[in-house]
Amino acid sequence: MIGVLALQGGFERHRAVFESLRKESREVRTVGDLELCGALVIPGGESTVITRQLMKPGTGPGTGASYEPGPLWKAIRDFIESGKPVMGTCAGLIMLARSCGDERVASFGALPVDVERNAYGRQKDSFVEQVALEFGSDSPFGREKENRAPFPATFIRAPMITGLGEGVAVLARSRRFLSGEQTEGTPILARYDNILGLSFHPELNPEDSRIHRYFLGMTRE
Repeated sequence: MIGVLALQGGFERHRAVFESLRKESREVRTVGDLELCGALVIPGGESTVITRQLMKPGTGPGTGASYEPGPLWKAIRDFIESGKPVMGTCAGLIMLARSCGDERVASFGALPVDVERNAYGRQKDSFVEQVALEFGSDSPFGREKENRAPFPATFIRAPMITGLGEGVAVLARSRRFLSGEQTEGTPILARYDNILGLSFHPELNPEDSRIHRYFLGMTRE
């Protein structure tokens, strides 16, 4: 069972992709919901809003008290530490990152990357970029043509990965801000053990389900 955190954001779109792949999913709003799942998706939305909903009321910036995690935040942390696969898209990437430079976000620190919120611009700056997926030997796709086809990555107020920790595999890059002698591009899809983080929204291009299929492959490892 794939869980999709359903506190805020585009969780329905993720569930629709899994349904198209004939994989059962459920919305996760409580600890009990999470306990029924073997993998979890943290969708896009607002990382500050997701944080507030996962923290105990009356804690955090502006309250005079430090954030105090609520039961579901603690359960997700334990879920991650147990080694179960977790995918975070856009705001979900921020929630998984080790740092984002915003005290209003209480991330899980599970993916050793640094991110900058909204670094690709505002809502009006949204764009789609055809990117290469670099799954390599981990690719679940048997056809070489499918491996090499570009993926339509949709960026909406997207976070930028600005730093990579040791052991993080970069599986896709954006060339949007290449300048000078730069050749590699900015990481936009990264994996570390059981964690998959994306700057973009793969669920908004359901006709190309390769990233969701790759995540399902992680559940079988």
